[in-house]
Amino acid sequence: MLEPNNAEINVEELMARVRAEVQRREADGTLPDIPPVTLPPPRNSLETRVVEEIRQARQKHIVSARLPEFTRGLFRDQSSVNIRLIHVVEMLAEHLAALRVEQSNTLKAEKEKLENEIAVLKGETSLQRQTLTRLLDELKRQDAAPDPAAVEASASEAHLHSLDAFYLAFENRYRGSREEIKKRLKVYLPYVAEAGAGKTERPILDLGCGRGEWLELLKENGYTGRGVDLNIPMLSACSELGLEVIKSDAMAYLRSLPDRSLGMVTGFHIIEHLPFRVLLELMSELYRVLQDGGLVVLETPNPGNVQVGACNFYNDPTHRRPLPSTLTAFLVEYAGFKNVHTLFLQPGKAPFPVGPASSPMVRCFNEHFFAPQDYAVLGSKPAAIAPDRNEGQARSGA
Repeated sequence: MLEPNNAEINVEELMARVRAEVQRREADGTLPDIPPVTLPPPRNSLETRVVEEIRQARQKHIVSARLPEFTRGLFRDQSSVNIRLIHVVEMLAEHLAALRVEQSNTLKAEKEKLENEIAVLKGETSLQRQTLTRLLDELKRQDAAPDPAAVEASASEAHLHSLDAFYLAFENRYRGSREEIKKRLKVYLPYVAEAGAGKTERPILDLGCGRGEWLELLKENGYTGRGVDLNIPMLSACSELGLEVIKSDAMAYLRSLPDRSLGMVTGFHIIEHLPFRVLLELMSELYRVLQDGGLVVLETPNPGNVQVGACNFYNDPTHRRPLPSTLTAFLVEYAGFKNVHTLFLQPGKAPFPVGPASSPMVRCFNEHFFAPQDYAVLGSKPAAIAPDRNEGQARSGA
């Protein structure tokens, strides 16, 4: 133990050396300092404790001034050691937070993968159940009285649904998760309210409803809607969610509806599957079945984005041809709809700078390669104009 009256220690000389060292470090700026380090917000009790301990250590890293003055020179390096230890702990805490985020992302990806596989298995099971039921019915008919026409119809039905399971798996892999799609579709909810659609007397019909994300979103927001599709596994998935769906060809179902029976018709990524003549007929049927003020919404991939039009569009083997937004808008106008406008959706992101933003060439490049990936054309059916009664009387008098 050091004694203040120890003859072997020259206290005055020791203190003079300490003062000189402090003054030198103050002059050249080498005194220990703590650079700001930003840690991610704590997510659990362990991280909260680590952050709190670091905070307290940062406040106390300098050796206390309460030590006897003549001994402080012996500990002149302790502050530097303290701050270095604090930095090490901070780096470990950051690494722990990064591992947590990585683990969370991995678990989320695995969860989505399992959900997709379960959806595919459910769809395939539903499809097999339908096939077995159809085969049993066919066997019963053959036992009673063989009917070649019935056998041919059954074979045609089986062929029609041969790609159902494949397409469900394809959608689950590339379409996106249910929550992601529902988040994208929220952009249309204000248009539903504005058109007064989704009521019992003004229901919404979704053509090619698929997995039912739009129908589910409508139901969550208190709107009345139903969907039509031919894909058996997808219809089964919709039914499990309590959604109203009809197994039918979209055009055949539209033809069966009475005039002015719907408040809104939507078709998300369906028109690019149709031959052009069918597309023209679809527009006429949409106009017929919508009530006055009814709204049509047609969303499709945007070939104005070069990557979409030249490559990504053809990932789906059932796509026919890309439809430029100007063509789709004209088709809707040609059918008689008014207030036709186009929404451009899912903007592309430039992965790297290609030059100064003021350059005309750069602007042209970005407009074509990083344009929105989808678009939707919206149009409303105008109110019918009542004939002028006076004009009718004048004609009858003449």
